[in-house]
Amino acid sequence: IRSHTCCDRKLPCVAWSGVSKRIPVLLFCAEAIVSKDVAIRSVGEKYNLAFKIVRTESRLVRGILVNHGFHEVHPNSNDFNLMWTGSHLKPYLLRSLQDFQKVNHFPRSFELTRKDRLYKNIQRMQQTHGFQNFHIVPQTFVLPAEYQEFSSSFSKDKGAWIIKPVASSRGRGIYLVSSPSQIPLDENILVSRYISNPLLIDGFKFDVRLYVLVTSYDPLLIYLYEEGLARFATVKYDHATANIKNQFMHLTNYSVNKKSSDYVSCDDPEVEDYGNKWSMSAMLRYLRQEGKDTTLLMGQIEDLIVKALLSAEIHIATACKMFVPHRCNCFELYGFDVLIDSNLKPWLLEVNLSPSLACDAPLDLKIKASMISDMFSLVGFVCQDPLLRQPRPDRAGIDSRMKNPTQKLQDKALSLLRRAQEEYDRRGGFVRIFPTPDTWELYSVAFIILFCVVPSALFCSLISWLFVLVPPSCSKVQARMAFSSYLHRVQLRLLAESRANMGPELVVRFLKRASSNLRQDMCLEEPSRLLCLSDRQRILSHQLGNFIQLYNQETKQMVESLDKIPNEDRCINSNVFQEFILEASESDLEEVLMFYTQKNKSASVFLGTKCDSSRVKRTSDENRESERHFFIFYVPSHQLRMKYDTAHVIKECFNNRWWSERNSSPKNEKSVIIYSPPCHSKPIKQNPN
Repeated sequence: IRSHTCCDRKLPCVAWSGVSKRIPVLLFCAEAIVSKDVAIRSVGEKYNLAFKIVRTESRLVRGILVNHGFHEVHPNSNDFNLMWTGSHLKPYLLRSLQDFQKVNHFPRSFELTRKDRLYKNIQRMQQTHGFQNFHIVPQTFVLPAEYQEFSSSFSKDKGAWIIKPVASSRGRGIYLVSSPSQIPLDENILVSRYISNPLLIDGFKFDVRLYVLVTSYDPLLIYLYEEGLARFATVKYDHATANIKNQFMHLTNYSVNKKSSDYVSCDDPEVEDYGNKWSMSAMLRYLRQEGKDTTLLMGQIEDLIVKALLSAEIHIATACKMFVPHRCNCFELYGFDVLIDSNLKPWLLEVNLSPSLACDAPLDLKIKASMISDMFSLVGFVCQDPLLRQPRPDRAGIDSRMKNPTQKLQDKALSLLRRAQEEYDRRGGFVRIFPTPDTWELYSVAFIILFCVVPSALFCSLISWLFVLVPPSCSKVQARMAFSSYLHRVQLRLLAESRANMGPELVVRFLKRASSNLRQDMCLEEPSRLLCLSDRQRILSHQLGNFIQLYNQETKQMVESLDKIPNEDRCINSNVFQEFILEASESDLEEVLMFYTQKNKSASVFLGTKCDSSRVKRTSDENRESERHFFIFYVPSHQLRMKYDTAHVIKECFNNRWWSERNSSPKNEKSVIIYSPPCHSKPIKQNPN
């Protein structure tokens, strides 16, 4: 990419990404579909951006891209920024992608979008994690393979069942039956228990089409668009068996009901609650007026979406590792069809591979144009001429071959998180529903899966930084466990390093401060300055080990004294945290502990605030100041190094807080932490040797 001038910085509709904010990313606006603004087109034209559409037709996608300055190339051309296709991609096509090129499907997405595979994946999760935890689809059988099981279930409940081809869309081939004899067994089909108590509006059955965007499966990132469509049947619902063959009553697909003589369309885009297609917002407003808890309902729908994607995550993530050369090559927009029953429980009907983007009504254009524009902004098209295949400016610098494996993994983790934050900043009307603060406990399985499929060092980097990206609560016991593990890493480094990056006086200073808050006395001996450095480190390592032992005993006593850990249900899953503690590096633990201190505005859980009559009491201001600082051992080489003196230890910390709250802006804080030894410390004996 050629260098970017000051004029480039002033381009409209451009965001700047990457470590040094030197990579231009195009921002889209829905108004371009009708305005055809020259200024909006100028960016795409300046960089010669290109797209191709393969095996599908989408006037909306083509219109938005062309009006943003893209030009269309032949389906066989390899010089494109976006390939928009209606089918799955062959592995050889995926392997050939450049880092700036994007395609709108992940490999093996059929694990979600084929009805039989979706059901089997959810069934596997039900067996592994409990039926009730993944009870998001009606009882289902794949025929003819499971015909005997189906017959046994049918004999116990002779209600209606719905038949669906395993790989179809738009309501094609779907019908209801009331007897197994009505079911053909010469092809693979799905038979599901029919939900006979659907929630009705004005007597009509409806379902909801939701637009779900996934930008990564490794790790999983899920966004839900803020608006969707409620699609109504055209005949009032009646569960009598005599009406079982009336598709206009039982099916809600637009492609089916638009053929009905009773279908009502609306020509006013500002009227969202009239006819057979409403906006999701209008539907929710109606339900609220009827006294329904729509907040609970949407929470359950988000839960359903996340669980469905988790069920297929391992298959798709594995395929991405095998076939996709760059993490940012793929994104996918899914159409989730959800039915709500009379008890306000949502049921997943199916997941559509390429949801319809047809705009047969003004409401369609209003919702879908905004959604596609926001999606293109979020996924981030780098402004690069596809004919100029040169390294991006952020790729220049140290050759990756010169980096050790740990550095590479840390760089990969930081790149993932920077990308997630940049996506979040460009999200528009999309809401990130995974990960969020609540997902730590709700979906701990996802983090266990992550630990199984990625190297442990990368897992630890991700977990420590995810504390900042989607901060969970960390219990006091977990915080003390992390601090003890951190101290143990320091102890090992004291023994291992002959050329330590820290002076022994720092450890002495810490032990004076920390031991004064232990419940039992600890005898400390300051090693003589006449000893060689390695001997002084050995003595301090032994004393630090004694402190860790006493500290762990007090943590154990804390656990035993508590009937229940406060806010345990809001804390990170204990199994995941234990895995993290065992594998984490010193810097990983430091990130988590710094976050805990900043979040709670106190480090007293680490150092304590105990003062008895034998100790001089500090003022509250002294307590507040001293309890903030406990990372006094080591400044990593990539951070600011300063000479230590006896009065202060200064460490400059950069804390990029990537919050996932929907209405908050990311915060970038830069703070200088200063450690001042307390005036009233426990005396340390001087070792004469």
